[in-house]
Amino acid sequence: MRLLVSFFMVCLLSCPAWAAFKGPSVAQKEFISATAALEAPEGATCVLTGNIIEHINKDRYTFKDDSGSIVVNIPPHVFGSLDVTPDNVVKITGEIRGKREKKSPDAHVGIRYIEIIK
Repeated sequence: MRLLVSFFMVCLLSCPAWAAFKGPSVAQKEFISATAALEAPEGATCVLTGNIIEHINKDRYTFKDDSGSIVVNIPPHVFGSLDVTPDNVVKITGEIRGKREKKSPDAHVGIRYIEIIK
């Protein structure tokens, strides 16, 4: 029994700790409004606060904030167990996608994270 406990302690202590860099960055700035996101380059990070006002089709929704609106792509797994209504103020995080497509550029924000603010 003692050998088993010792083995697990060695395994636990040898695992790396999860940490993040805390300091200055030269990465692209975050875009924080729908209108700024529309002008942002492909792959730019967006952190938007506002309302999801309608479902367009499949994973596409219209997101609206004080500056305007933009199409967002939210896969079902991102919603998780959240039930979001147009009355909820949400904070969404994602990146600009679709601007590289020459045939039919469909700029939208691909959402990775959503949180209900109120």
